[in-house]
Amino acid sequence: HGHCNVPRSSGALGIWANHQRECYRLFKEGKFSSMTEKRVQKLESIGFQWSMRGDKTPENMWDTRFHDLEAYKAKHGHCNVPRSSGALGIWANHQRECYRLFKEGKFSSMTEKRVQKLESIGFRWSLNLDYTIQGVNSLEKLWDTRF
Repeated sequence: HGHCNVPRSSGALGIWANHQRECYRLFKEGKFSSMTEKRVQKLESIGFQWSMRGDKTPENMWDTRFHDLEAYKAKHGHCNVPRSSGALGIWANHQRECYRLFKEGKFSSMTEKRVQKLESIGFRWSLNLDYTIQGVNSLEKLWDTRF
């Protein structure tokens, strides 16, 4: 193959390589691990990849989706991506869920910086806000149109 980018899905070798990556992560965090400096050096000497993500860090992936959302807004004039719109819709819905957890003080990947970025382009935390503000009549109309 000419490389050491063994994916987890490559059978026993893939499982072993993934285990080395996990042990390395623990080792770097100062936690108990079977990884040693000697093993690190041996693996690095053959070009072993500690991450199969490349530049796909969670932060980079979030930024990519955020840019997709900016493009969506430029095209549609709003950030109200329906959940049914594929990956961007799923991501937008996930941001709303993360925001709810963040506001409740629970563990979440949402940060104040992300909140500010999303709000700066008009991202709405609830797509049902209009119906809530307009009250029961609007909710009944919504129900009727969906019925």
